[in-house]
Amino acid sequence: MSETPKEGNEGSGTAKDFTTKAEYNRALVRQENWASAEEMRTASKSGVEFIKERQRKHTAQGLSRQQQAAAQMKKASESLEAHRQQNLTLGRAVNQEVGDWLVRAKAEKDKWSAYGKQVAASIKSAEDRGPVAAMTELSVKKKAIASATRKDDEAKAKAFEELKAAKAAAAAEKHARVKAETADQVTDQSKRIFYEQRLSQAQQTKSEQQQWEKERSAAKDKHATLQKTKREKVKAVKMGSTKSRQELITHRQAEAAALREEKRKLSEEHKAKMQVRDESLIREGTEHALLTGRVALDCP
Repeated sequence: MSETPKEGNEGSGTAKDFTTKAEYNRALVRQENWASAEEMRTASKSGVEFIKERQRKHTAQGLSRQQQAAAQMKKASESLEAHRQQNLTLGRAVNQEVGDWLVRAKAEKDKWSAYGKQVAASIKSAEDRGPVAAMTELSVKKKAIASATRKDDEAKAKAFEELKAAKAAAAAEKHARVKAETADQVTDQSKRIFYEQRLSQAQQTKSEQQQWEKERSAAKDKHATLQKTKREKVKAVKMGSTKSRQELITHRQAEAAALREEKRKLSEEHKAKMQVRDESLIREGTEHALLTGRVALDCP
């Protein structure tokens, strides 16, 4: 008589030939969790890239402001150096003109010295001809020469004063212009403009950061809501999977109980048949033995 198979051993040869609903649900849950993790990694990567981009932008703005300040200082230094070079050039020109004028004055002095020597020589020769006529002629010449010399000296002095006044006015004008361009008020105004520019850029950066914080908070809340919804869905799927699993177990238990009952009935029927057969064999053996005994008795 064969033994009745235990519960759980039936169908063991085909247990891996199909996918159960629980395994399918677990596969769905793993796939959904993987998609959620991938979405979270993408969002984190986007946030990191945004922060890096903002840092690069702030660094570029700082470098730009620093370069602008350096350029402004360099421009002011170059302007001062240009004015200094102009003043040096103007001073050299004035010195050159004064030197040329001194050279011309010396030449003129040497000329008049030679002329005086010539006059002295002519006076000496006139004295030899006659004192009265020579003195009269010499006096007239001296007066004419003195008048021409005074007029020439006055014209030269006037021209020199005019040139000196013009050079002084030009130098004073340049000095005043340089002083006005480098005055404390102009410098303070430039500093104020630069400060206002930096303040405006800082306020803009702060506003952008606040906007980014708001967007980040909204995205975080949205992600939290989405995660909560997904968790609820996963929970519902798990509950459904647990319920389906329990129903499957109950169904299998019922099938196993029915199968055991069917096997028990078959076993009982088999035992009954075997008992009937044994009784029939016993009865047939008895009848045969009786018949054999009768035949032996009937034989002489």
